[in-house]
Amino acid sequence: MARKTKLDALKTRQQLLDAAITEFATRGFNGTTLTDIARAAGVTRGAVYWHFESKEALFNEIWKEQLPVRQLIAPLLSSETRYNPLQLLRETLTLALQYVSCNPRWRALMQILYQKCEFNSEMMPEQEIRSQLGFNKERMAALIRQCIASGQVSQSINIELTLTLFCGCLSGIVKNWLLKPDAINLYVQAQEIVDNMLLMLPPNNKENVATLSATSVEFTPAAENNVPITLPEVGAAFRHGGINPRPGE
Repeated sequence: MARKTKLDALKTRQQLLDAAITEFATRGFNGTTLTDIARAAGVTRGAVYWHFESKEALFNEIWKEQLPVRQLIAPLLSSETRYNPLQLLRETLTLALQYVSCNPRWRALMQILYQKCEFNSEMMPEQEIRSQLGFNKERMAALIRQCIASGQVSQSINIELTLTLFCGCLSGIVKNWLLKPDAINLYVQAQEIVDNMLLMLPPNNKENVATLSATSVEFTPAAENNVPITLPEVGAAFRHGGINPRPGE
C-alpha cells in the first residue's frame, strides 16, 4: 500500500506540473491562481500545498525538472557531427528550433517565458531558465572554439559578440513566431534561418559555409506549421512532450 501511495503522490505531482504549464501559458503567471491549477489537474487545493508551498515554488520546479532541448535532440544528431564541430553547431540550432515549433508543450513553455510571465524575486531568473533550456553560452562558446581549432572558423572572431548576436537572433525569432505563428513556418524554415545566422562566423575558407548549406539536416519537415507529425523514437521525453521526472524519481 505504501508503494501505491508514493506512486499516486508522484502522479499527482506531475499532474500539477502539467496543469501549471497549461494554465500559465493560457492565463499568464500573475493571472493564474493555485485554485485554477488544482481544478485543471483534477485535485484539491490542499493537494497543491502538499507538493508546493507557493505558486512561485511550482513555477520554479517546472524549469528545474525540464530537460534541456539540447539533450532531447541529441539522439537526432547525425554521426558526422562528432568529427565536424561546425556541422554540430548547425544541426543543434536547427533541430532546437524545429523541436520547439512542433512540440505543443515546448511551445507552451516558450509562451510562459516570453509572453506570460512577470518575474519576481522568488522566481528563477529568466536568464537562468534560458541557459538551462537551450542556449547555454558556455557550451556554444566551446563549440565555436572547436570550430576555430578545426580551421572552420577564423581566429579573428569575437566569440562573446557572436554569442550575443546568436542569442538575440534565436530569442527574436521565437518571440516573433509566438506572436504570429502563421507569418513564418518555423519548422520548415529553421535550417535556412540557421544557415543565415552562421554567415556571421568568419570562415578560414568560404567553402566551409557553402558545403554546409548543401547538406540537409535529417529531420522530416511537417507539411504545415503546427500540424502534428510523427517524430522519431528517441525516448519517453520526446514522445510525451519533453518533461520527465529527474533521474531516480
